Amino acid sequence: MKKPLFLAGSNPLLRFVVFTLLSAALVYYDLHGHQLDRLRSTLNTLIYPLQVAVDFPARTASWVNEALVNRSRLIEQNSRLRAENLKLSSRLRSLESLKYENEELQRLLKSARSLEYDFILARLLAVSMNRIQQRIIIDKGSRDGVETGVALLDGLGLMGEVTRAYPYHSEAILISDASEAVPVRVARNGLRSIASGTGVNSRLKLLYLPVTADIREGDVLVTSGLGGRYPPDLPVATVSRIASSSNSPFAEVEATPLAALGQSRRVLVLKPGRIDSDEGEGE
Repeated sequence: MKKPLFLAGSNPLLRFVVFTLLSAALVYYDLHGHQLDRLRSTLNTLIYPLQVAVDFPARTASWVNEALVNRSRLIEQNSRLRAENLKLSSRLRSLESLKYENEELQRLLKSARSLEYDFILARLLAVSMNRIQQRIIIDKGSRDGVETGVALLDGLGLMGEVTRAYPYHSEAILISDASEAVPVRVARNGLRSIASGTGVNSRLKLLYLPVTADIREGDVLVTSGLGGRYPPDLPVATVSRIASSSNSPFAEVEATPLAALGQSRRVLVLKPGRIDSDEGEGE
């Protein structure tokens, strides 16, 4: 049985003095003899994993918190960049739209100056483009001077004819409508024909042209003025295809409208007035 270092009844002051002297001796011995360095190094090596283990939760929490903060910052930055990109894209589309509208207005102005007619500038409100009908609605009506039967154009060519004029808007039929027919002539030689709509806004067909007719691909078609519906010399289309069949004396001729029937947003409406036809009056 081991005996205690101090007896239970020993003086506490004596124990304090003994332990103090022992501690002082160890400190003196360590400072001057450096004999405890190896022991201290060994103990530090042994307790290092414990220090790492103790510090691991705090370091892990710090890393997780930093990762969450970085992720939140990246998400916020990504959202801000997306919003900025959408804003810039919208602004770019707006600028492109303004550029197209400006070019369209310049074409309309140039077209109006080149023709000796008075026009009313109008904007499209609605469009109906299908095989059954090719119609548009514009924002000018009888209060603005629009009347039924007048022609309308864009900056490139003839688009159609006003069929109904209401006080604040009007309805017009396009030359591509299957029920519409425009008296035309070939600008190169005056050859007359009828340009009929096909229900497709990119194609017209010319009627009653014999296979021997002097017509070529690329010929420009203008209104002839016959019938009094359209004034003469309005640009209509260009010949795009010519074919013939042994079973028919007439040639199959297709033409492409000059007007951007599916794209124009502004149109020129001819003001009502007398239509003079050089060809119609002398015959």
